[in-house]
Amino acid sequence: MAELKCEFPEGCMLDLWAKVIKAKYVERQVKVLDTMFCVPDEQVGGKISTVDDIKVKVIQAYEELGLNKVKIFIEFEVILLVIVNNEYQLITVTDKYDQAIELDEFDPPLTVEEFREEIEDSEIILKNWTFDFDVKGNCEDPHNPCHLTTPVCGTCIGLRVYVDITDKLGKMHDVIVYGELEPEGFQIK
Repeated sequence: MAELKCEFPEGCMLDLWAKVIKAKYVERQVKVLDTMFCVPDEQVGGKISTVDDIKVKVIQAYEELGLNKVKIFIEFEVILLVIVNNEYQLITVTDKYDQAIELDEFDPPLTVEEFREEIEDSEIILKNWTFDFDVKGNCEDPHNPCHLTTPVCGTCIGLRVYVDITDKLGKMHDVIVYGELEPEGFQIK
């Protein structure tokens, strides 16, 4: 092997610390919330006529690496912009979703031994939030759509929230790259 030409005494070595992904789990449009709730008239100033917009704020997404599975937790707030008497009002719904992912659900599937020896951490990626909602009617109706035992003057809202979940399992590795420095002004064309 020819001797490398380097300007630095420690040699032509690039030492990197990189996370190597060993396996990942991808599930599209997971239902993380399916609820019906009554919004009291006094909370928003009247009956809700429509939901104009919905946003999600992720409070925290974390995981627990178990002996033979990964358990993920997603704490989030759903913020609904609703119209009441031609005025905008905000409603916030807070929830927590959890899911256990078995080792054979990852791609590639992992054995318990591989999981124990090769996995140090997990990264959760949440994207493509979608919503399905419906203004179901008045909570005080005799056959109220929210099925309240004690009817309240308000509006019943049905809400479902979906998200794409990716969980990457990995391990940090030391990567060393040897090379030769190009002279200044030299360009590859």
